[in-house]
Amino acid sequence: MSDLDALISPRRVALVGASDTAGRLTARPQAFLAANGFKGEVVPVNPRRDTVQGLPAAKSVAEAGAVDHAYILLDADPALEALADCAAAGVRVVSMLADGFAEAGPDGAARQARATAIAREAGIRLIGPNSTGVVHMPSGFVCTANAAFAARDIESGGLSVLSQSGSMIGTLASRGAPRGIGFAALVSLGNEAATDVGTLGSVLLDDPATQSFALFLETLRDPAALERFARDAHARGKPVVAYVIGQSDEGRELAVSHTGAIAGAKGALSALLRDIGIVEVTMLDALLETPGALVQAALPPARPRTATVLTTTGGGGGMVLDRISAAGATIAGCGAKARAALEPRGVPLGSGKLIDVTMAGAKADVMQAVVAALLADPETGLLVVAPGSSAQTRPDLTVEPLVAALRAAPEGHAPMVAMPLPHAPDALRLLSASGIPAFATPESVAEAVAAILSRPAPAERDMTPLPDAVTALLDAAPDGVMDEVAAGAVFDALGIRGPAQVVLPVDGRARDIPLRFPVVAKLVSSALPHKTEAGAIRLNLPDTEAVASAVQEMLARVEVPVSGVLVQEMAHGLGEALIGLTRDPCTGPMVTLAAGGVLAEVLGDAALRPAPATAEAARAMTEEIRSFAPLRGYRGYPTGDLGALANAVAALSRLALHPRVQEAEINPALIGADGVLRLDALVRLGPSGDGEPHRPA
Repeated sequence: MSDLDALISPRRVALVGASDTAGRLTARPQAFLAANGFKGEVVPVNPRRDTVQGLPAAKSVAEAGAVDHAYILLDADPALEALADCAAAGVRVVSMLADGFAEAGPDGAARQARATAIAREAGIRLIGPNSTGVVHMPSGFVCTANAAFAARDIESGGLSVLSQSGSMIGTLASRGAPRGIGFAALVSLGNEAATDVGTLGSVLLDDPATQSFALFLETLRDPAALERFARDAHARGKPVVAYVIGQSDEGRELAVSHTGAIAGAKGALSALLRDIGIVEVTMLDALLETPGALVQAALPPARPRTATVLTTTGGGGGMVLDRISAAGATIAGCGAKARAALEPRGVPLGSGKLIDVTMAGAKADVMQAVVAALLADPETGLLVVAPGSSAQTRPDLTVEPLVAALRAAPEGHAPMVAMPLPHAPDALRLLSASGIPAFATPESVAEAVAAILSRPAPAERDMTPLPDAVTALLDAAPDGVMDEVAAGAVFDALGIRGPAQVVLPVDGRARDIPLRFPVVAKLVSSALPHKTEAGAIRLNLPDTEAVASAVQEMLARVEVPVSGVLVQEMAHGLGEALIGLTRDPCTGPMVTLAAGGVLAEVLGDAALRPAPATAEAARAMTEEIRSFAPLRGYRGYPTGDLGALANAVAALSRLALHPRVQEAEINPALIGADGVLRLDALVRLGPSGDGEPHRPA
């Protein structure tokens, strides 16, 4: 039996610790399996009873015989013993309800490490601990302790839910049922001791019932596994949508550079999701409704990437249009072909881009004609229908014209979604049953429309090996922060040049400094990553005497070892940028581009990508920085060389390929009319192998 079959349709399932007392949490899985018509054999395991809920009980997993899937319903320590029993018995998949593991301090972490070791040594697909179970509606395998599955209206369908929160599989099932959203699998992943969301998603890709995925994420434990899953899902046409809560500050706490504070865990995770082709939403309703819409309302290649909003009530339709536009979608009005077909019939089409047919839309024949004309019009991208009060009072008359027009639409027609403006659960169910994606709120339809029009495809990465000179410098350096001279040599070898410079003795005295004045003087020390804050830099020094005096002042202020004085020619440009690389503890290596200088963290105007980034991705990053508008020639400002900036971003990001580079930063990078100049340099190294990057599938 495959892992997939053992996960969602096992021949025999053992419920370890099953209760005979109706209503108890540990009695629910057996009751739900019976109520949902599960065809496999259920074996309750309870050493204190001969029968449980009318079925013969085994005293142990070993006595239960061949078992494909076991759900352990015991407390933490007994659960570990039961897991070991499952390993000895050759159980393929084990889900574990117990808490008291990694979330419960050092003792819990030790338990989880033991659970992980048992599962991996035995080749068990372990779900949990802290898992409320596994559900697969098409097979009736409702093996969960979540009380929401006592409901009888949860339907089979194409949406599979993977949640790191146990309660959320019940929440999503209960919210989806009234609006006719059907589910394939719903899995509570819990602590992911041995099976993470990406790995399990890859298993479920082979489930023919699963057409799309909804992920409820609190963190990310294996970015490489998630990326493999996302890329494979995209290739198979099974969209993945994620809702993310909670973000760790670990990345900020570990970082020496400004970059870690700017990127943050949430920004890094969002950037990774977008980069690997996963749609991120911010509304819980959108998590439920968007996956199916991406399947059912996918835009044909020839259709424009625009949304056309049709309504029967101007104010409500305007609200929907406004939310869709605010989400970044391009709005189109009524196309010429549709207008030519409808105006002779006297159908009101409103003014501007909102198509408002007013009360005429209450007539089924009028609404069907309008929808049919818009679906066939080559200028329509995605049609968004926002019916008014009739959706609540006469849902059948509201939905039937849409369904009829869709059935008669020509090949290659525009796709359609609907958002009834009143509270209209019956209309939502009818629309879903008819294959028309339906939405309960303007906000959720806006997020879905934006995703349909610009659904991300997995991006490429630049895996070209680093130059030998860069590798040699990094291999030879000690662990920790490199001083600016050593870090600058790394960036020089990458092709990111700095100003003309000279390194002087610690006292900064020299008969002649072969540079053009004025100059900048900096103390060289690996203990001074931020020289401005430490008072270890002086600007606009006019001569050698000023350099010597400034050095003495700086030395009097710092209390760290100093190996020399770096003197550089003053440089001027059109703008400043920060370019940085960090290894986020959740997502792995990320490259950041932001407005530079001492206010980089305050402004927070940043673009992020997983590293290493391609030149194309780096160019897109420069377009995302609002502060760079003047450098793009806004209102006659001089144009900066953003192409050279993008090249520098791509080059620096390739340091992610070296396993010792923990972070690297240029702050600021001076943007000129012709080129980019590095004004500062920071690289932090870890032990060999400490930062091995994951590679895209």
